[in-house]
Amino acid sequence: MSLPTRRQVLQAGGASLVAALAGCSGEGSSSSLDEPHGPSPDALVTDYDALTVRNDAETAIFRDAAREDEDTGSSYLDDFLVATDEERENVAVAAEPDGIDEARAFIDETDLDEQTLVITQHRTDACHRVKLLYVTNPPDSVVHLDFCHPLRAASVECSVDDRHVVASLIRLPYSTDESSWGHGGGSSCRLPPSLRTETEDA
Repeated sequence: MSLPTRRQVLQAGGASLVAALAGCSGEGSSSSLDEPHGPSPDALVTDYDALTVRNDAETAIFRDAAREDEDTGSSYLDDFLVATDEERENVAVAAEPDGIDEARAFIDETDLDEQTLVITQHRTDACHRVKLLYVTNPPDSVVHLDFCHPLRAASVECSVDDRHVVASLIRLPYSTDESSWGHGGGSSCRLPPSLRTETEDA
């Protein structure tokens, strides 16, 4: 059997490339590119209250009193969705950083008949903040929180080798009897395209 010539190989490769490009530019592909990526603006929650507490150590600020496995120790960071008085009682204070009294009051003053309390805890280095970027109420979840990690003010003396824990307390303007929720985020504090305005894009 004779081997293909260089011309035949080039011709075959060119034909494959043309076919691939044709497939990429076919009908229906442009619609997905035109749709902004990110959550629906209709799901955005803006009338919430929030409070942040920072522990200048890598131990948890809050712990779940209902969790009995002590093997995880202070390295484990509990998150909380608080919708009942019983769940509120299980939020135990595990550290006493600045602002903990305000956090206690924030928890106690949440009206669970009309509101829901969410508490998340993040580890970060001493030179970064944990910022709540946006809050959404998706159709299949009580809430989704998105965080980012900007640098702290230049006046703050810090080392990236030191680890801190930041607790974010968010009071939602609605009650719930559901339990599904989540949070995520990254280093960038830029809103996803679906939530940007013309002013923010300018």
